[in-house]
Amino acid sequence: MQLSESKEKELVEKVALRFVLSDTPEKYEQALNTFLPPLLLKLASCHNSVRQAVFEILKDVLSRLNTLTSVELPVENLLDQAKKNEGTEVTTSNYNNVRLYSLLFASRGIERISDYDRRKNLIPTIINGISTLPTMTSSRLFHILCKIILKLESPLKGSAEEDDMRQFYKPINNTDMEFVLSYCTKFFLLNPAKPDQNSGIIPRGYTCPGLTADDVSFFTYNAGITFTKDQMVTYKRSIFKFITHGFVPDDQQLIKFLSIVSTDSTDISDKAVQMLKTLEISYEDSDFINYLISLYIGDTKIGRPPVKQELQEKILTILNRSVIATEKVQQVSLICSIGLHSKSYKLRSLCLTFIGFVSKNNHQNLEISPVGSSGIQVSIASLIRNNLNTEGWPRLQLGANTPNFSNAILQRRLQYETLGLLLKKDYELVKDLSFIEFLFDSLKGDLNEFRPSIQETLNSLTPHLYDLPLTSKNKLKKLAENFLNDDYQFEIIKDNDERDALMACRYVCIKYINAAFDFNDCQARYFNILGTSRTNRFDIIEESYKGLNPYWFKVCKASNSKDFKKTSELLGNNNQILKFPELSSILKLLMSEVEKSKNNSFFVIRKTLNTSVRFIKQVIISNAIYGENTFLDQDEDWSIKITNATNVDHRIFTLVSNYIKAIDSDVFISFLNLIHNEFALKDSSNRKIFLSTYQDIEFGQTLLFFLQFCSSKTLAMLSHQMESLFKFINGIDIQNDKDLQIAANCIGIISVGNVTSPFIKEIFDTLLNINNIEKAADVIITVSYMIPRLYLSNTFGTVMNETHVKILLEYLIENIVNKDKKLDFIKLMGQLIRYGVISSLSTRAKETFIRNIITVVKDKIQRSESSIELLGYISLYTDEFNLSEELFDLIYSSHTTSQIEMLFTGGESLSILSDGWMSSFLEDNIDIPHCQINLPQLFPGSKQINVLNKVLEHCDNTKPSLRKAACIWLLTLVKYNRSNPIIKEKCEIIHMKFMRFLSDRDEIIQESASKGLSLVYELGNFDVKETMLKDLLRSFTDTAAGAKLNFGSVSEETELFDAGALSTGDDSIKTYKDVLSLASEVGDPSLVYKFMNLAKSSSLWSSRKGIAFGLGAIMSKASLENIILEDKNTANKLIPKLFRYRFDPYELVSNSMNDIWNTLISNSSEIINSYFDLILDELLVGMSNKEWRVREASSKALLHLIQTVPKERFADKMIDLWTMSFRSMDDIKESVRQEGTKLTNVLAKLLARSIDINNGVSKETSENTLKLILPFLLGTKGLNSDAEDVRSFALKVVIDLVKNTGYAMKPFAPNLAYEFTLLLSSMEPEVINYLALNAKNFKVDATEIDAQRSNVVASSPIFNIIEKLISMSDDTVIENYVNNSIKAVRKSIGLPSKIAASSVIILLVQKYQSDLKPYSGKLLKSCFNAVSDRNGTVNQSFANTFGYIVKISSIDKVIKYSNLLVEKYFSEHSPETKLVVGKAISSMIKYAPSQFESVAGIYIPLVFIASNDSDKESALIYGQIWTESSSLGSGTIKLYLDEIIKMLSENINSTDFSIRRTCAGSVSILSSKIDNTITKVQVSKLFDIILQALNGRSWSGKEAIVEALVELTLKFKDTFNENEELKLKTVKAFITEISKKNQEYVSKIIIPYTKFIDNYSTDELLSHLISVSTSLIENLDSIIVIDNKYDSNSSAKRIKTQSDITKKSTRENVEKEEFITELLLSSSNLCKFTNEGEYPYSLLLFIFNLVDLLFSNEKVIFTWRTNLVAAKIGCNILDNYQNKDSNPEMFEKQIENYWHKIYKMNSKNESIENVKLGLVQFAKLIITRLPSLKTVIERDLIDLTEDYLTPRVISEIKELNIATS
Repeated sequence: MQLSESKEKELVEKVALRFVLSDTPEKYEQALNTFLPPLLLKLASCHNSVRQAVFEILKDVLSRLNTLTSVELPVENLLDQAKKNEGTEVTTSNYNNVRLYSLLFASRGIERISDYDRRKNLIPTIINGISTLPTMTSSRLFHILCKIILKLESPLKGSAEEDDMRQFYKPINNTDMEFVLSYCTKFFLLNPAKPDQNSGIIPRGYTCPGLTADDVSFFTYNAGITFTKDQMVTYKRSIFKFITHGFVPDDQQLIKFLSIVSTDSTDISDKAVQMLKTLEISYEDSDFINYLISLYIGDTKIGRPPVKQELQEKILTILNRSVIATEKVQQVSLICSIGLHSKSYKLRSLCLTFIGFVSKNNHQNLEISPVGSSGIQVSIASLIRNNLNTEGWPRLQLGANTPNFSNAILQRRLQYETLGLLLKKDYELVKDLSFIEFLFDSLKGDLNEFRPSIQETLNSLTPHLYDLPLTSKNKLKKLAENFLNDDYQFEIIKDNDERDALMACRYVCIKYINAAFDFNDCQARYFNILGTSRTNRFDIIEESYKGLNPYWFKVCKASNSKDFKKTSELLGNNNQILKFPELSSILKLLMSEVEKSKNNSFFVIRKTLNTSVRFIKQVIISNAIYGENTFLDQDEDWSIKITNATNVDHRIFTLVSNYIKAIDSDVFISFLNLIHNEFALKDSSNRKIFLSTYQDIEFGQTLLFFLQFCSSKTLAMLSHQMESLFKFINGIDIQNDKDLQIAANCIGIISVGNVTSPFIKEIFDTLLNINNIEKAADVIITVSYMIPRLYLSNTFGTVMNETHVKILLEYLIENIVNKDKKLDFIKLMGQLIRYGVISSLSTRAKETFIRNIITVVKDKIQRSESSIELLGYISLYTDEFNLSEELFDLIYSSHTTSQIEMLFTGGESLSILSDGWMSSFLEDNIDIPHCQINLPQLFPGSKQINVLNKVLEHCDNTKPSLRKAACIWLLTLVKYNRSNPIIKEKCEIIHMKFMRFLSDRDEIIQESASKGLSLVYELGNFDVKETMLKDLLRSFTDTAAGAKLNFGSVSEETELFDAGALSTGDDSIKTYKDVLSLASEVGDPSLVYKFMNLAKSSSLWSSRKGIAFGLGAIMSKASLENIILEDKNTANKLIPKLFRYRFDPYELVSNSMNDIWNTLISNSSEIINSYFDLILDELLVGMSNKEWRVREASSKALLHLIQTVPKERFADKMIDLWTMSFRSMDDIKESVRQEGTKLTNVLAKLLARSIDINNGVSKETSENTLKLILPFLLGTKGLNSDAEDVRSFALKVVIDLVKNTGYAMKPFAPNLAYEFTLLLSSMEPEVINYLALNAKNFKVDATEIDAQRSNVVASSPIFNIIEKLISMSDDTVIENYVNNSIKAVRKSIGLPSKIAASSVIILLVQKYQSDLKPYSGKLLKSCFNAVSDRNGTVNQSFANTFGYIVKISSIDKVIKYSNLLVEKYFSEHSPETKLVVGKAISSMIKYAPSQFESVAGIYIPLVFIASNDSDKESALIYGQIWTESSSLGSGTIKLYLDEIIKMLSENINSTDFSIRRTCAGSVSILSSKIDNTITKVQVSKLFDIILQALNGRSWSGKEAIVEALVELTLKFKDTFNENEELKLKTVKAFITEISKKNQEYVSKIIIPYTKFIDNYSTDELLSHLISVSTSLIENLDSIIVIDNKYDSNSSAKRIKTQSDITKKSTRENVEKEEFITELLLSSSNLCKFTNEGEYPYSLLLFIFNLVDLLFSNEKVIFTWRTNLVAAKIGCNILDNYQNKDSNPEMFEKQIENYWHKIYKMNSKNESIENVKLGLVQFAKLIITRLPSLKTVIERDLIDLTEDYLTPRVISEIKELNIATS
């Protein structure tokens, strides 16, 4: 029921009264608890007067609360009231006021809650329902939550307390939790504005990067607060701890939060980054990725700007790994646009990476054009191009838009690469060629640092080029022409960099030409020709030749295709035959360019004319055989095949001949003239005078090639060439034989078409009139080639006759034996005989001629190939003159030659002897059109059976040279005479002969036999082929069958291999006895018996190359694979061993076995997969075989095997693989070790990939693999192996695993760190350890060595890995780390390991400061124990670590170990201990300053005392520590005086005298530093300490205590004088000490003693002074002893005589003199009246007498020092003298006597100025104090002035009013 206004007002007034009547804080608190919430509800009253009354009361409440700070508020009720929805009883529009004021008082109340649990329990209350409340309410609640968590204690990460915290937050609604998490995340994006300075109003309506205006208002305006910079940092720290330590059930929910926080400007970001590393970021979580994208690009709909640049960079690093981020076109566009427009170098670079990522995963989103746009991809590509232009184009220019140079280089390179990715994915961008032209300009003009990237970008576009439109292709040709056509730019450019740029452009041009155009495009091939210029780089030339070779052109085309291509196509093994350009088109283009080049020397065609000619030849051959079935396939051997095609294949010869004969075009004639000109037109120096830059035999050879196929019509058009060619021959003395033969052959061919030419008539007329053969050599060679061809054309008798032939033959026979002639008359003779020219002679003349030739060449057979060839031609006439036996014997005699070519020539001659012109060897030798003579009919041959039988007979000969010759001869007979029926009849016998040759050791014989087998196989019919097949197969598989094929016997000493051919390292396998040791290789003992037939069977096995040739030629046509593999038992044995033999270290074996494998196995990968387990077992067993060849082959084979199968296939054998691999690495044979190393390298890479989580390997799989392999690698077969190589490699493997496998290693990291730590010592070279142990022997400082060893540890790769292990770990493994670290400290032996152990602890502390606190005690104990290590470098390293550990330790632990350190200093009496304690304290100051302050009372006294150590090094270290730790100087001493006194009293009487000296020095310093501000108690304690320390005998350093005692008595006179007992003790102590018998000690304390007497003089003290002084002077020699033993210069110096140096200037004399003078000066200060009025005349006399003694004794020779001090003594005595002496005359008398002595000694001429000044000063005092002596003094001074005096002395005398002369 609604109350009336008056009733409500009355209730409010009653509440106000209750508040007023609450006169104590307790009552007031109770009243607030009861009435404040209901009172606030009245703010929702509908009556304004009620609300105003409430406001007035609230003002008073707030005022009283400000003064009553202890009063707590009902926070819980206020929060509930604020969160409550409007009920029926308060349904007013003013309920917001209730909420706001309830929260206002709740916020005030939070600060007053002292109960921690109560504050903590409010958190769920605040959060629950917060997401459903109005923004104004929720924002204030959020602020209240922040105030609570500011003082919230966060549990340790991963602890049970964190789990409890999660349970505590579990009741919180998920929606509310997400709400809080969301705003906590947004808080890190907040950048609050300051309130208005005048009004204090918090601004609203503004945004922050990543936050809308409403978001900003939520934190500031709505909450009614703002933040300073420090407050923001404080809030952020608290929020971060709150969120990350148990707030969410699973840390994976924090990824959004941590991603934002990781870029915060405070150090919180580091913690966020570390924590983020421990989580698995889901890159494909659409919610997470879209959230990041939204932050990155902002949201214009809600007015949220993009986040700051640093966060954008972080977001992009995540997006660059998310495929989802690439799926939405608009988002991709905005991401790219923002990134590319950014001024941040890093953001632009990341954006470019993102573009590349999109292009790889969803490139269509870079191609789809949104409505109303020109396409995202265009804008992005254009934007990148614009950025490149902005940075400077075509060359980079540093400016405002570019970062520093190194960054600019990296970014610009990335821009080019990204542009390439975009262009590669989108043909539309490429087709107009604008981007390509842009990139070409960049390639040419930009810096060389970008050249590889630009070139790679251009190369990546080749798949698009073939599809370019015609206009673009024409532009591309124009572009290529500009770069390739001439070398003008190249020649004028001198800068190498610019030349390289031009070369790069040419390379890309060639690549583009090959990709864009078909092979039959003339202009494209022309550009390839230009690219082969020698001016170009090798890669350009190589790429150009690919464009001229159809096989490589197909390979390039397949690789450039956008479509999927089979492997066979990629390898160019498809059956496609490319068509070459049309001959007429390519000729027209070439001749056109040649014509242009005549006027331009820079044209590249001049340098590539030889290539163009060669290519034209290939074009003609290829076009001639196009569509025909020939052996000339376009495979990898195409270039070799086409070069010899017409020579080896008659069909091709015929096709080419017909093709060329059909050519009827002027351009072809022009081309032939061009070749002719390049070949023949030369000057007298044999230099070219036409077009081509380079000479090339190709011109002549090609000219001859074309001419032999030309028609008569064509030849008739070339008649002019005969004269120039003859002129060329005329230079016979400067031409080579090959060119001469080509030129003469060309004339001979051309002459056939120009029979009526006057040139021919002239030549033959000249022949008839030759008088001098030397002058007519050109005619001789010319007609030698003309006559046979004119004869064949049936023109004999027209232009020549028998007379010409006879004359020519006579010339040739006469000169054939003339060695001095340039011409090869035998070859010329062969031209005439081969073509049957001598048939025109009479029989008698013919026989005479032939007999003469045989006689002449008989002696040349062994050295002349031409002679053997000539015998073959002569054999054409064998039937006519019965020469067959004689000729065969002559040819047979050539078998002894070692030249293979001569043997083949002999075979060719035998083929002619056998079949005459029926031999295919002569078949294609007719090089003229329309031969009119039927040579095969004229010379048919009839000795086939005789020749063949003789050759077969010689095949069985045992003579090696004859066997080789017979094999080659048989091969040539089969090859060239295969149409002969006799060959076919005897093919089985021939096959058997070749089979036997296969077992020969000579590789030439094997290859010849293999080739022969293939040829014989082709000759046989079906039955014969089957028989051959089975015989060969049996010879391979059946030893007995193989024995039948061979002959001979084998003895123990039969040589099977050449010496060294099968080297085992120690010796080589050579005889049968050696081979027996190989029987176990195959694993069958019965093979020992099979070695009985070794020469027949095993030699055939070891000569597998021969078998492979046979198998390759024969078995390829039979399904041998089925024959073998149908027998599984055979296959199971054969295939594993065959696989291993493929990798035999003996190259012949491995090559042969590969040939066998390739023949037997058609699908290698399938067979390997099927027999994998058997092969693997064979290889693993083989790796432990006793024969090194087997071990090496097995290792090599295993390497190949594991690279060809998935790693899952051998996962269960991984340990075996590693074991055997390491075993191979430690093999005795070096080659085995090398293969083992290669194998282990591959295993290591496979292992790294198999555990790399980043590459998709599951975490479980990775951990299981590591669990399996790591113990092995760390065990005795790995890191702890005896073999150094194995250890090193195992270490490398583990290091690589850590580097590359990321967080998969985390569970194993602690143990690995431990192993690595211990490993450091064992990995250290032994020589270093030896040197350190024996440093003294080598006169080297061991400390310096250890320091270097320590430095090496820090930079060691092993320690770097330890650092990485620690950095990749988290707090879940911290306990393992601690335990392993402590174990490492305990177990480490060598210095490196100990240093590493200390460094590991430091790393742990640096990373896990808060997490290590529970383990600090263990670590401190371990470190403290290690500080006692005997090695100084080690203990100082742990001392340094001590400071780090202290930083994380509790105060009680710090106190405990601080006391132990102090105790260590005083208890262990060694300088090293003092140094290490100082190092520990210094480390604590440096790394744990706050902890040091807490225990400064323990350390400061020690530091003070130790800084006075007698050891200079210790004193220096502690002095530095004192400077660092005592900022107050002497104030620090006063602050810790009690502690210092206590420590001194405990240790000043230490049994260690070095400690005593240190304490004594400290007491002395302490006495000088303190003043009267200290307490009497402290003074008394100091006196007690000193007096106590003086007890006992004297010791070195005790004098410092005496000095301290004197210092104290002087500083605290009042205290000293008041305490009579103390005074008596002190005097007694002084007398005791001064009476010691230790004269050296007494001499050190006598001066302080005089100081004490000066203030507390007694007769007893003076008496002791005089007596002791007298004694000291008497024993001066024993007190002051100078030891010259270590005077390093004494031996080197000349011993000086007395005239060189006086005794007075010796160091000993000076020290004695200084001691006495100091004693006298101190004593002179004591000459003053006592309190009783007595004057110490005894002391005065003692002093005067001693001075007198100084001037006259022999012990101490006085110097100017004595003179000066003597005067000073007199002054001191006069200064202290008072006019109260009862007997002044005595004093005056003594002074007068003393003056006379001093005047006498000081007034001498040699006295220095200061001495005389001192004398004058003394005189002045006497005159002043004793006027009665004035006359005496003035008289002496006047006398003094008569000598030479310095102006200063004269001036001093004048001041006494004494006249000077």
